[in-house]
Amino acid sequence: MKRFSKITVFLLFSIIAFGAVACNAPALAGEKPSYAHLPPVGGLMLRQMGSDLLLVELTGTSLPMPEVGGLNTDVISFTLKGAYLPSVTWQRDFGLPMAGMARAEQDGENVVFKINVSGQLSLKSIEGKAPANRYFLRFTTSSYVERENIQQDLLKPLAPAAATAGDPFTKTIPVTMDLRDVELRDVFRMIGTYANMNIVADPSVPNTLVTMTLTGVPLNEAMGYLMRMYGMSYAILGKTIIVGTPESIGRTTGKESTHQYRIAYADMKSVAGLVQGLAGVTKTVVDERLRTLYVTGRPEQFLEVERVLQQVDHPGRQVMLQARILEVTDNGKEELETIIDAVYNQWWFNYSKAGAGTGYVYADQPGSYDPLKGDDRPTPLRPITRDGLQRIASGDLTKMLDFGIRALVTKNKGKVLADPSIITIDGKKATIKLVQNYPYVSEKDEAGNLTWSEKEVGPILEFTPTVGRDNMVSIDLRIEAGEVIGTYIGAKDVEFPVTTNREVNTNIRVRDGEPFVVGGLYKDQDKIEQHRVPLLSDIPLLGELFKYKSHSRDKTEVAMIVIPYILDTPDSTVEKYVLK
Repeated sequence: MKRFSKITVFLLFSIIAFGAVACNAPALAGEKPSYAHLPPVGGLMLRQMGSDLLLVELTGTSLPMPEVGGLNTDVISFTLKGAYLPSVTWQRDFGLPMAGMARAEQDGENVVFKINVSGQLSLKSIEGKAPANRYFLRFTTSSYVERENIQQDLLKPLAPAAATAGDPFTKTIPVTMDLRDVELRDVFRMIGTYANMNIVADPSVPNTLVTMTLTGVPLNEAMGYLMRMYGMSYAILGKTIIVGTPESIGRTTGKESTHQYRIAYADMKSVAGLVQGLAGVTKTVVDERLRTLYVTGRPEQFLEVERVLQQVDHPGRQVMLQARILEVTDNGKEELETIIDAVYNQWWFNYSKAGAGTGYVYADQPGSYDPLKGDDRPTPLRPITRDGLQRIASGDLTKMLDFGIRALVTKNKGKVLADPSIITIDGKKATIKLVQNYPYVSEKDEAGNLTWSEKEVGPILEFTPTVGRDNMVSIDLRIEAGEVIGTYIGAKDVEFPVTTNREVNTNIRVRDGEPFVVGGLYKDQDKIEQHRVPLLSDIPLLGELFKYKSHSRDKTEVAMIVIPYILDTPDSTVEKYVLK
């Protein structure tokens, strides 16, 4: 018994000692380190805006600020330090004119991105505050940078003109006057005595009577009071100051000229009034046929005109709307909602640290909702899994929606009515009509002559986007879906079509690139089908025994998945010509 106890104690001691050695043993040389504790990268998307702007969208969870490295004519690269790429390596060819293959790989505790580009690009901006779930990196061409610098210079306030010798606005000689009902041109002559210069009053100076008292007021202030109060200007020729209205001074000194400006985007009926009010010019002529504005003024006024036109004559932003219009049966509705939630609850979690879900906006509950408020979302957000992130990184998650829709169609639970895309200008309505013209006889006269008409049936989409701050888009949306379900016989045996029509009008407010779903366009249809046995059903009287009718009721819903994208339109400087 004692011997058995000694053996047992020895075995227990050996097991404990071996376990301690095993626990302290180093990892195998071939074992890969785990970076799962680091913030995961979700995905990378490239979009080209025009010919000069490349937008890089980077998503993930609590990602550090991207550090942009090399920028050469072939490749741009940036690094996320302290991040985790679930798929370890990833690549995709976007096939854009400005960018092609994009690659990402895990490098220690960092994730390195490299994008093949077709020319020298410069980093314009990075949107996002670390740690963030989404960053926007904007890269531009060198020509875009040059144009933007010129535009920024034009938008800067004009610097005051350099003072010349004898300018009264450079003198601070104290002026003392006590005047009662003295003509304005005589007041200017008195001030000329203080400035020790000759003053000539242009014929445009009015015979206004001036009453004022000045005691020890600096000469430049006294001159400024008179100029502003009576709308006068002046010019210096040698030791002579010519005083008059700005237009008259320009003609007298020979500095007035006419410039021609080509208006590209602004409303021709209002641009002249805007330039007159903001730039202070009075002589403008508009040629609406050639979209040209003619301005007559002085050199300093033309600089202000260009600054105003650079702001007024701007192309604005455009909005692209991608939509999928689906019709699903009552059995497929729940499956469609599940597919949408599975895709977008994982793809769009990057809008905030807590994520943002996607749900339905029903036709009987229209109105705006703010995507920043989670309580407006009918579908709760599910947590993001590592498997989901890996699907995003490998490029598979974006195909989930198409796979789900294809499965619905295969199961006869739905069909795709339309898959349109359209671009419109900010604030302008766009319409997509995917209709068929159904011809029918609308009238028949006594002689048997027929009058034909057409009925449009099919999906119609109208939307008016308004781009707000922080890349928010408000959309006035109208959806209509109709079809011909039968015919009926009217007067004079004329056959008319029977159509159904479903329509919804709503207003949505979403982010740039954020999907939303509009549903609730229901249709109930009773179907009566007659079945018969060939030959036997044709027997008189007895044939009725070989016929039967079946009654069914179909309930379908039209749903639309919409994704808006804001497109920045590159702009150039105002086109101008000097006429005289």
